[in-house]
Amino acid sequence: MSFLSIFKKDVHHPSCGKKSHHIVPGNILQKNLVREFQLKLDEPHRIWKPDEYICGETILNIKKDVTNVALRLTLVSQVKVKSGVGATLRTKVTEKLLEKTTFLYGEERGEKVDANNATNGLTQGEHIFPFKLKIPSGRKVFSSIKFERGSITYFLQCSLESMGPHQAERPVSQYRQYFPVMVPLDVSNLPDPKTKTVVLQSTSSVRPTHKNSGDSSSSHTKATSDSNTSNNTANTSASAEKTVKVSVDVSRAGYCIGEIISIRVSLQHYKNFRHSAGLIVTLVRICRVGSGGKDEPMETFRKDICQTICPLYVDPETLECCVTAYLKVPIDAFSTFTSLQKFFTFKYYVEVMVNLSTKNVVLTESNRVVAGLHDVVKPTSNEPSELGDSIGYMPQKFIISKAGSEESFDESNIIYRDMVNVERLKRMNNVTGMSIETVIGMKRSEELSNPRPLTDVQQLEKCATSSNPQVDDWLAPLDSYPPVPQYTPNNNVKTSEDKRELEQARLKQLESDPPLNNY
Repeated sequence: MSFLSIFKKDVHHPSCGKKSHHIVPGNILQKNLVREFQLKLDEPHRIWKPDEYICGETILNIKKDVTNVALRLTLVSQVKVKSGVGATLRTKVTEKLLEKTTFLYGEERGEKVDANNATNGLTQGEHIFPFKLKIPSGRKVFSSIKFERGSITYFLQCSLESMGPHQAERPVSQYRQYFPVMVPLDVSNLPDPKTKTVVLQSTSSVRPTHKNSGDSSSSHTKATSDSNTSNNTANTSASAEKTVKVSVDVSRAGYCIGEIISIRVSLQHYKNFRHSAGLIVTLVRICRVGSGGKDEPMETFRKDICQTICPLYVDPETLECCVTAYLKVPIDAFSTFTSLQKFFTFKYYVEVMVNLSTKNVVLTESNRVVAGLHDVVKPTSNEPSELGDSIGYMPQKFIISKAGSEESFDESNIIYRDMVNVERLKRMNNVTGMSIETVIGMKRSEELSNPRPLTDVQQLEKCATSSNPQVDDWLAPLDSYPPVPQYTPNNNVKTSEDKRELEQARLKQLESDPPLNNY
């Protein structure tokens, strides 16, 4: 007897005036027959990657025999965005990026199924349906991400349905199991970054010179004013003397999470200059959020990840300064994401700000005065009361201890909280800077170093060594030596026994008790 015949046999149409005592298979859509319905993953805490297989099982416990049921399993990836200018005008936008469907039991029927005609069925009790799905790969597969204004999530959705028309639109029960997916971003194939340079010219050299001016450049221009060619040369030399050149080099174009970013800043000044907080380097994340529409405006959010403050000390002889600053990519940072530009993007920048004025007071977000690497200026009764006078003493006090010493990386110098307000610093006079985009990824593949061509001298040395016999040619190969003898354990070695074993051995040597029959 087949399985479906059992359900057909139980179907009984009672006659008029008589009650039926047979068990009638229930329609799971009309009656609440589900006792337990859940989905379990074999590895619930694992982070999955594309082309990997995710395994688990669906558990269904029903109270009664049912017919014409289907169990649909769907892998879904969706993006959610909260957009809007004001907090009350925010709208939620949801779009499915990926959807893969399969049936663990049953099928999808377009036509109406007769309740008396049992296509399939499940008996009363617990049923387990194992599954194994492959996570797809391609352009529509992105890493899981979640932040205040949006998210990209992956989940498995199992739906219990009654077979019939539009069965997917009216499931009896659903269960969702979320799981994270990581698409590693490789940063090893990025091109090498180029040096960025900013040239500043003093306003005194740009202004027209006057005859009564006592400046050396003005006197030089006045002495050579008879010739146009000499005048142009004098203006050029005067401008060169009042020029500040800032060059920034970043070691790589991309970094992995947890790596150290090295920034080398070179400064060429026209005079002796020093400042304990002259260089502020910040790792910035710029997030742009939109609702997906063409006419909708994009919102921009700035997040300072970490920051380093370094002193600037221009050598009075060479009028040059070279400082190396370090930043670290936090472990909880997002990767660079630009694939869904209509919804949101994440980009990272290394922002370098150079403070070229000793009159500027560098303040943090909590209005704390920065005097160097985590130093706070607290004027006492012996020190000048005015803030400007106290700032004037800071560079000398800090540079005396740091002069002549090479700066090495120290993670304690990196600030993660209460950083300098860079936007406020940009509005000050004699402050310049630049932003260099960098890519934050998940992995760095091993770079195969290209062999450099040998020089003529190296080629001659290689030929000479190959023609002459090697010094160790007389040594026999490794396989010509006799094999190492096998290890044979020595069983005759006596070992000290445990106290309990010694006590048992002593008791065995004693005389046994006399038999009870003799008494």
